[in-house]
Amino acid sequence: MSTQDTNTFTRAEWSECMELVKQRDKDAFALIFNHFSPRLKQFAYKHMGNEQVSIELVQETMATVWQKCALFDGTKSSLSTWIYTIARNQCFDLLRKQKGRDAHVLADDIWPSDFLPPDLVEHYAPEHEMLKEQVLKFLDILPEAQRKVVQAVYLEELPHQQVADMFDIPLGTVKSRLRLAVEKLRNEIEAEQL
Repeated sequence: MSTQDTNTFTRAEWSECMELVKQRDKDAFALIFNHFSPRLKQFAYKHMGNEQVSIELVQETMATVWQKCALFDGTKSSLSTWIYTIARNQCFDLLRKQKGRDAHVLADDIWPSDFLPPDLVEHYAPEHEMLKEQVLKFLDILPEAQRKVVQAVYLEELPHQQVADMFDIPLGTVKSRLRLAVEKLRNEIEAEQL
């Protein structure tokens, strides 16, 4: 398969190729990667206008293609449509982040920084347990989707990407659910302190 010119591949041949990727065939993935990467880079550069960001976007997109290959359904869309949809979503996520919104929700977003001295953040501190208690206390006010994400990120201390994989949702969804939950929790905690 790897000796063929991918420029002449039909939709069916790309679907076949993805079936091999689903079986973790690295040669089939290399074909897809080598064919789509330069095209995705041009696509990303057109939208983002930055060489480095474009390269990162290609890497993120192709990593997602590998990780989520099981979700590809050749009967519903062509491979190129599926890959460009992933790339477009990555673009949107990046653009949202650039609009001044911090990509990562920090503990400071919920609790005042003087409540948790920075030098204690790395080590066990009773304050940390107090924060957990407050989160637990108000957890039930959150919708189920937000509650699950907060539990995973704040209480089980899982990385955002792992939470996304665990619930099979995009990373951006994890972050927006966290943002919404953080807002709700902050309001509840402030209301209680009045």
